[in-house]
Order: sequence, then C-alpha cells, then structure tokens
Amino acid sequence: MTERSARLSATLARFAGDARGNVAVLFAGAAVAIMATIGAAADYANLLSVRANFQGVADSAALAAAKEFRLANADRAMIANLATTVAKGMLAQKGNAARPVVTSEVDAQQRKVTVRISANVPTYVMQIAGAKAAEIGVNATAAVVGGAPICVIAMETTSNSSLLLDKSARLQAPNCAIYSNSTLPNGLMAKNSAMISASFICSAGGKSSPGPGSFTPEPQTDCPILPDPLAARPAPAFGGCTETNKIVAAAWITLRPGVYCGGLTITLGANVALQPGVYVFKDGPLLVNGGASLHGANVGLFFTGAGAVMNFDALSHVSLTAPAFGEMAGLLVFEDRASPAGQTHQILSNDARMLLGTIYLPQSRLHVAATSPVADKSAYTIVVAKLFTLSEGPTMVLNTNYGATNIPVPPGVGAVGTQTALTK
Repeated sequence: MTERSARLSATLARFAGDARGNVAVLFAGAAVAIMATIGAAADYANLLSVRANFQGVADSAALAAAKEFRLANADRAMIANLATTVAKGMLAQKGNAARPVVTSEVDAQQRKVTVRISANVPTYVMQIAGAKAAEIGVNATAAVVGGAPICVIAMETTSNSSLLLDKSARLQAPNCAIYSNSTLPNGLMAKNSAMISASFICSAGGKSSPGPGSFTPEPQTDCPILPDPLAARPAPAFGGCTETNKIVAAAWITLRPGVYCGGLTITLGANVALQPGVYVFKDGPLLVNGGASLHGANVGLFFTGAGAVMNFDALSHVSLTAPAFGEMAGLLVFEDRASPAGQTHQILSNDARMLLGTIYLPQSRLHVAATSPVADKSAYTIVVAKLFTLSEGPTMVLNTNYGATNIPVPPGVGAVGTQTALTK
C-alpha cells in the first residue's frame, strides 16, 4: 500500500467512527422523509382540489338539466344528453388533464337528474411509492321540487305581445305560473292599468309596463322557450257532418255530440244544454249571443278549418266543463293544428265563470274582454294558446284546485314544477 492510500484509509476509518458523520447521515434520511411527507401532502391537496372541481361541475350540470323538467314535453334522452354536454363543456373550460369520464342518468318519473364524474388523477410524489394515480369520483342529483304549476303559456316566439293585457284587465293566477315564449323585448306586456298576479311570471324575452305594480311578482326574463306541452296529444277522430249551419234561436233544447259543419249559432235567448261528449265545429264558429245560454258537463269542443272559432258575446251565459275520460279528457277546447293561423277565439261573456279544463289553441289568439270575472268558479283553468290577450276590464282567474274535480289535468301542464334543487 502506498503512503497516499494509507492516509485515505485512515481518514475514512476516522469518519466512520466519528459521531458527527452519523448525525449527517441521520439528517439526510430525515430530510428525505420530510420531503416525501411534503410531496404527499401536495398530492393530497391537488386531489382534493380536483375533487372539489368535479363536484362543482356535477352540481351545476345536474341543476341545469333538471330545469328542463319544467318543459311540459321534456324528453328523457335530451335531458341526459344536456347534462353530459354541460358537464363536459365546463370541464374543458377548466382544463382538466385527467380526462374525466362523465355519465348522466335521468329518472323521468321523479324528475331527477344524476351526473357522475370520475377520473384517474396522476400523482407527482406518491408515484415513487407505487401510487401513480388516484381514482376520484363524484356524483350530484338534482330534482324539480315544489314549484308552481303551469297555467298559461303564450307560445308565439316572435310577437311583441304574445301575452298582452290592456286597459283595466286583470289576470289572477295566485298559485300557478305564467309564461310568455316571445323572445322580443315587449313579448310580455301590460298597458294602462292592467295587472298580472301569479306565483311565478316568466318571459323568454323582455317585459313592458307603464310602471311598478303591473306585475306581481316581477317577471323573470330570458327564460327558456317552452315547447308546446300538448304537441303529442292526438286530435279527436270525427266523421261526416251531423248538422250543417245549425242555428238555435229562442228555444230550449239539448244537443248531442257530433260534427257541426258550418258551425253552431245560439241566439235570441235560446238555452242549449250539451250532452257529454265531443263536439266538432268544422269551417264555422260556435257563436253564443243575444242573451243565449250554453251549458254542458264533460264536453270537449274541437275546432277545425277556416272560421272555426268560439265567440261568446257580452250578454251570453256560458258554463262548461271538460270531459273526465276519453280522447279529450281534460281538454275543454282543442284547436286543430292544421287550422289556419291567425284566427281569434273570443270570450266576451260577463257570465262565463265556469270554464273547467284546458283551453288549447296552438294556431290562434285567445282574447278575453269582459267586465265581470271569468273562470273564477272553475276548479282549474289552463290556457295554452299562440297568443293570449285580455282587455277592457275582465278579471280572469286561473285556479289550481286539481283535487276538487275528477277532470284530469293533461300531462305537460298543471303541476309540472318550476324549482330545482340538489338532493344529494
């Protein structure tokens, strides 16, 4: 051994036996442990952040999709697709590198939407110990809860007055919701001293009024357009003419269901009772004037063709309830979707306090202009019309006492609900 080698061996021997060297080795080991702990804590914090991010996205997507249940003809597949699309879009904006998987489930019966998000999130320090990734999974369920039943939809989307009240008209819907589908700034309009009061008022566009107090509560704007809730409801079948250009004047008679070609006029104080069933008015109006009366229980009025409209004048007396069973169950008035657009059905009667059921006019305007209450004695009345206008001084009352009658509410209106909430 050379002298140089001997000195090196001696130095190493002294270092090995020196306690100060052991301290250095121990310190190095502790430093590694501390760094590992800090790294694991950083990984854990990152995983918590990712999980919170996922949860927020799942919550938002579930709520957004559940709101679609407010639409009367909400489609299960469409809602599920919307939930997934919203979640993926939000995740993309947040720049998640973990490639999360999004799935959505819809319970149409309970009006619930569940969104699940999962991903294997890479670790940075923990992978040294073999944990290269950690699985993160979250879910959120939102449902329509409570809310106000739907009792009015003015379906026209491009009119400045899809829902219009003028002069001293009043529309009272204390326990239900009123919608205007117009996307224009004045799609929902109250003029002069007219007023709308409801549980919930919503406009797809804007609102217009002369000042505060016209709406109670103040309408929400930029609401989603509600599709026709009765679009899938089949029209009643009918055959050839039962009566043609029928006129009842100054007589008390009972009429049977059938096809009234050219319409039906009831006038000069006549009193007409309608037997239960479906009455088809083809290419002509149902006109009640001259102090005449029309009443019937469990009757459906179907209008088809040019000029097929109802017109109850100011001196008429009208009391009608929709069928409880059959093809027009719950529908008091049903306009053929193939009828010409732009016609007007008028309720001018100062004695039309019983109009129980749904008035469905997909092609036309419903115009109410009376000086006495309209429909206030009905357990419920629902209006789905292309346009809905009230003027003069009527108070039209839309009740929601569904349990007080055996007349069913057509699916898609009534107690659909308007509020959504996370359930878990």
